[in-house]
Amino acid sequence: METILDIQQRVKSWFASYESYAMPAVKFVVMLGVLLMMNWHLGYRLMLMRWILVILVSLVCALLPWSGMTAVAGLYLLGHVSALSWEGAVVLFALMFVAILLHYLFLPGASFLVVLVPMAFYLRIPYLVPLLAGLFGGGLAFIPVGIGTVLYYFMAGLERNAMTLLDVTKGIPDQFLTVLEILRDNRTMIVYVVAFCLVTLAVCALNRLSLDYMKYISVAAGGILILLIIMLGGSILTVPVAYAAAITGCVASILIALFISFWSGALDYTRPEFLKYEDDEYQYFVKAIPKMVVQKSERKVQEISSREPVPETEKGKNGLS
Repeated sequence: METILDIQQRVKSWFASYESYAMPAVKFVVMLGVLLMMNWHLGYRLMLMRWILVILVSLVCALLPWSGMTAVAGLYLLGHVSALSWEGAVVLFALMFVAILLHYLFLPGASFLVVLVPMAFYLRIPYLVPLLAGLFGGGLAFIPVGIGTVLYYFMAGLERNAMTLLDVTKGIPDQFLTVLEILRDNRTMIVYVVAFCLVTLAVCALNRLSLDYMKYISVAAGGILILLIIMLGGSILTVPVAYAAAITGCVASILIALFISFWSGALDYTRPEFLKYEDDEYQYFVKAIPKMVVQKSERKVQEISSREPVPETEKGKNGLS
């Protein structure tokens, strides 16, 4: 345990020292992964698939805030979808506009969750995002998580109906109906949106309890709740559920979330402190739990001289004073 905590403190100290370089590098890698994901699954506009453009956009996004990166990713997505279907681009723009209104009215600052949800779906660990959103993002984080889930299933529906949308013999009304049916008749999307939103709220509520190890308990309970809601919703709405993939992805998401929660700050529950103070209107009872910290050992430098001191008798014989 001490070795792990020592590595944790060293990494955090290094990141704090070089944050001005490390954070842009992290943003560059994340944005590069997002753009490559879009090019792989929705690569309908060839100009946006050029490596030089992908790298340049990722470099620019490395200097932007997370909300700016979300806006650039949205424009990139619109570019691909407009090459596939202008009707799909119109519907996507309407969804993004509603998402922007809901997000900035209720939860500004967590817009990148909208982008992380589709990435997690493609990486087969979509359950990780609601767990972390409830743990670190607060209760209202269910808004961007739900929007991101809708966005993923809309992208998957466009990819699945690409041949129909590229058919030039169909008129605009038929194309609009095809695009709208992706959202209207997608019962799997409904199950996952409900599951992710409820789990985000449940993890946030459990994490606020003042019980020991509640951070880890809320993650485990959230993962189990996701599976239960997906299984129950699948049976009610007659949605086929790949139980093996769901269980594997959920277990992997729980383990990753537990590791991230431990890395963010392990607490020493053996040394709780209880504080009590009051003001003119309220009396406060506070339970404070210290974080685990490895004390750095102080190094003592001892100077060792290579020359031996000359004895006093020898000094007198040689005429030295």
